[in-house]
Amino acid sequence: MHYGTAEQIRQQRQTTLDAAHAAHPDRFNRRPHAPKLPDQAWINQPAQQQQTVSV
Repeated sequence: MHYGTAEQIRQQRQTTLDAAHAAHPDRFNRRPHAPKLPDQAWINQPAQQQQTVSV
């Protein structure tokens, strides 16, 4: 994702899944799909900070 290749890799995975399905359709209940790309990806997600309101 850091190099902007995530969509290209996802497409390659889908091509591989399509080829596997075409070669062995009896192994699948339905056509497989590559996972969708996440909106955000974290190694160490920052802790959620709660906002306090003073009155």
